[in-house]
This record gives sequence, structure tokens and C-alpha cells, in this order.
Amino acid sequence: MRLPETVARIISCDVFDTLLYRDHRSERRRFLDIATVASRLLAAECGVERRPGSVYAARLRVQREAYRALDLTNPSGDVRFADMLDAMTRVLSLDHRAVDILYRAELTVESAQLRANHPLMTWLTHRAQAGCRIIAVSDTYHRGDTITHLLDTLARNHPIAHVYTSADHNATKRTRALFDVVLRQEAAGPAEILHLGDDTLADVTMAEAAGLRSAQLLRPRHVVLRRRLDAVRARVMHRHWVGASQDGHRSRGR
Repeated sequence: MRLPETVARIISCDVFDTLLYRDHRSERRRFLDIATVASRLLAAECGVERRPGSVYAARLRVQREAYRALDLTNPSGDVRFADMLDAMTRVLSLDHRAVDILYRAELTVESAQLRANHPLMTWLTHRAQAGCRIIAVSDTYHRGDTITHLLDTLARNHPIAHVYTSADHNATKRTRALFDVVLRQEAAGPAEILHLGDDTLADVTMAEAAGLRSAQLLRPRHVVLRRRLDAVRARVMHRHWVGASQDGHRSRGR
């Protein structure tokens, strides 16, 4: 990772795969891991049996439908995880207690599969000590307080002063709208902000379209390749994961 030599009054950082590194697991694999934890917690705390495949399938269905609806109504906005959790409880026929369980399952897995980008955190800490304001700007369905919790857990004493998320502001980096929010709320001129991130469109093209300076920080190629391979495996296993759940429901109905 090559960090920029120039700095600015405000340094803005993407979160996932920039401040916090994801491991090699693909999104679907992560969703199954979350579903497995949620299934165990539902049984232990509520005495309710929902197989991991059922929770996994509900997550995919709810998220797919949420983003489909968003594309039709507000392409510049984002969905909120809280709304997805509410929808999942309805799909899974669970009561209100399940919302907290599903949320905790998400944080448990995220905390286990993420790790702090320590070289970047060290560099940002030095910049903060020199007087720079450090902020995080993320396209995510999570609220800022969830991102702050993950940062506090995985990167203690981090220098991030504020977190902006697309879920909180209903505006995304990928359409530039979230950068416009940041400029207004930080009362900053575009040239005063340097944005760092891994995504070419969201973190480079759109940041520069908003007038910010940008620097792209890419993950090593071997990590990208391993994640793509895991995504292929997950697609192959998808029917097995969902099918096992459906088989379980049929056997209980006999």
C-alpha cells in the first residue's frame, strides 16, 4: 500500500477494504456465516429453530428486493440495515426480539472477519497529530454508530473524528451525493479534502467529480483473486445451503 505524500486539511477515508480490511471470504459466504450465528442465537435465547439456510435465504431475498426498490425510487440513496432486519423477521416469522439477535450476529461475524489496516491507521494518526481532521465516508447500509463500533473494537485509539454513511444520509459516493453532503457538513472547499479508498468509481471518479483530491489504495491482487474464487464456490454451494433448509422444513412437516 502506497500512501500519498501530499495531505490536506481534511482526510476522508473509505471504510471497508480501506480502513478495515475484509478477509478472503465473499459476500455470500459472509452472509451464511452470519446466518449460522443467528440460527444458534435464536435457538439459545428464544427457543426458536431457524436453520442457517433459511436465515441466509431470507437475507438474500430481503437485500435483493430492497435494492431493487431503491433503484426505482431513489437511485442516489441507500437502504438501511434496520429496515432489512425488520423485513427479515417478517419473512422468517419471528418476533421483535429477533431484530437484536440478527444485528448482533452481523456484528459478531464482521468483527471476526475484519481487521484494521494498521499502516494506514498509523499514517492517519500522525496526520491527525499534525492538525488534519480525519473522517470516514462509506457506502453501506450500516449506520455511522455501527461503523464507529467496529472501528472502536478493531482499531482502538483510531483517529477518525466522524463517520458519514450512505444509510444515514440517504446518499451514496457512487452517485457523488455523499461527497456533497460531506462538503456541506464539514463546511469545506473541495480542494481542502483528500479522499482515500479502493473503489475506482466511488472513491476516485466520483470523489474527483465532486472536486476532491483522491488516492486509490488497492488490496493485494492475491486477496482479490481469493475472494473471487470464494464467490464462485459460494455460488456453487448456494442451492445446497438453501436446499438443506427447505428439506428441513419438509421433514418437520411430515
